[in-house]
Amino acid sequence: MEGHLLMCHGMVDDNVQFPDIVRLTQRLIELGKENRELAGYPVEAHGFVEPSSWADEYKRIFKLFEENLK
Repeated sequence: MEGHLLMCHGMVDDNVQFPDIVRLTQRLIELGKENRELAGYPVEAHGFVEPSSWADEYKRIFKLFEENLK
């Protein structure tokens, strides 16, 4: 895997369990993938609904684009 990876995940997601993203993150660590970020959202399920979560997620996406896609 090349490039940067941003993973935004709701911690009460009942479609994709939070431990799954934790295991994926651990595997990326084991593989030496350094350009990754995991943002966990404690009150969110699979589809985010809180405005503060949306704002945080989009700020992270914008930062990723600004730093890596210009």
